[in-house]
Amino acid sequence: MNKIISVILILLTCATVIHAQPSKREFRAAWIATVANIDWPSKPGLPSIEQQEQFVRRLDQLKQVGCNAVIVQIRPSSDALYASSIEPWCHYLTGRQGQPPFPYYDPLTFMIAEAHKRNMEFHAWFNPFRALVDSHKNPNPPKHVTYTHPEWIISYGGKSYIDPGYPEAREYVIKVITDVVKRYDIDAVHLDDYFYPYRIAGQQFGD
Repeated sequence: MNKIISVILILLTCATVIHAQPSKREFRAAWIATVANIDWPSKPGLPSIEQQEQFVRRLDQLKQVGCNAVIVQIRPSSDALYASSIEPWCHYLTGRQGQPPFPYYDPLTFMIAEAHKRNMEFHAWFNPFRALVDSHKNPNPPKHVTYTHPEWIISYGGKSYIDPGYPEAREYVIKVITDVVKRYDIDAVHLDDYFYPYRIAGQQFGD
């Protein structure tokens, strides 16, 4: 009987020790949305230093509550919150689609450096097929994909989408993402959904 009790006590001790060990790896992340200035920056067209200060404050808050990664939306609508030779600057950053930040800096380089400084991973969040959020509020510049490849674009309800049914369109999106992977020290890529539109009565979505 004593042997049985001893074995049970040993097993209970082992279980307690195992349970008390911290997880080797936990993913504690937060999304930082840029579309419509949901999370960052607080509004379009802010001076660069104010954008940077806002992002640093957000990182510090997330670090304080235990986050070890951030997932930042860097391509909300076939535009860029980073220096790109393929797509125009995002108007949620600068106030005008295609206009660089002022004074000039590369937000993605800055954000990655600040995240890594705090031992946080930086995950780049892409919206692969959304091309235009609102044709009345953010008209695209001539070099935007909606103009350079109109044959790929489906427009519906004031919004536009890249049609993934075209192999060339898919290759274009892959090219955009690969460009970031090659040039920036990101830790992961996240792909958001296709953004199929909500149905509008009497209007057919031409997919």
